Amino acid sequence: MKNKSAIAILTLNTLLCIAIALCTGFFMEGWGVLLKAICYAVAAAGFLACVLSFAFKKQALFKGAFVLVCCAAAVVAVVSAISQVCGLSRYPTDKEKTEALVAAIRGLGGWGVAVYFILQVLQVVILPLPAAVCYIPGSLIWGPLTSTLIASAGVIVGSVSAYFIGKCLGKRAVIWIAGREITEKYSAYFAKRGKVLFLLMQILPFFPDDILCMVVGLTGMNFWFFLVSVAVVRPLIIAAYCYLGSGTVIPFSGWGIAVWIAIFAVCILFAVLSFKYQDRVERWLVNKFTRSKAKQSEMTESDCGGCQLDEAENGDKEEAENPRENGDNGG
Repeated sequence: MKNKSAIAILTLNTLLCIAIALCTGFFMEGWGVLLKAICYAVAAAGFLACVLSFAFKKQALFKGAFVLVCCAAAVVAVVSAISQVCGLSRYPTDKEKTEALVAAIRGLGGWGVAVYFILQVLQVVILPLPAAVCYIPGSLIWGPLTSTLIASAGVIVGSVSAYFIGKCLGKRAVIWIAGREITEKYSAYFAKRGKVLFLLMQILPFFPDDILCMVVGLTGMNFWFFLVSVAVVRPLIIAAYCYLGSGTVIPFSGWGIAVWIAIFAVCILFAVLSFKYQDRVERWLVNKFTRSKAKQSEMTESDCGGCQLDEAENGDKEEAENPRENGDNGG
């Protein structure tokens, strides 16, 4: 990314963060303190992440922070507009406001489900949206089980589409979407270290799992292994988001407020640690599996060497036991 483009994105990101704060303060006055605090925290985190990634030249994180801020700005703008147009401020509590908003979306019927499904497909292929933005709204609208099934189906379809983008369109297409640095780094990892590394990267939160689906399409990874890995791992992660985000496990009132504040703080800390130590985690994983494969190769070679040595010893022993025959044969 050129320096002028990066500065332009940084400026736009700053303006969007300011807009989020202003909309939260002036157009969401009827909402509760927790929701406002989340909006302000997202604006602050998006601004800091964009500034730090720009300073340290972390291109992937820079783009991700900008996308996060754009999504947050869109959500805040929509909620603010609906609050003003539909008069949600007349409802005394956030719960009643949310119920009125959910009822309006449910009234769309199958169209709402189709939009939610398509959103999951697109967020894997071209929209690197945060998981909370993708899954939690569905759990609040259709319930955790239904939203898990819809989102899982969309994510699996999107992951398969991403795999075949790499497989059919090639490296240029993946570089255009994910960037040259990420594409070359992870394709080199998967070409040498195999399937287990891909599976671990799908589970661990340090890695861009959606982009990895495109990158493995460039390698020789078997499609059926890829499909089974995605179909097993991703629904479990989606279910965790949906059930936690629906409030059925941790409520959004009473003791749940303190728990959610703690979870949000841990998520911020984890994001900072991920930003700081991602390269170290990657190197550790790669080195571990490289050493494991190297040990297996050494053991195989040593076994083969032992076999050859045993054959040589057996041959010497046979010669020692039958000197006459050897001599006669030689004569």
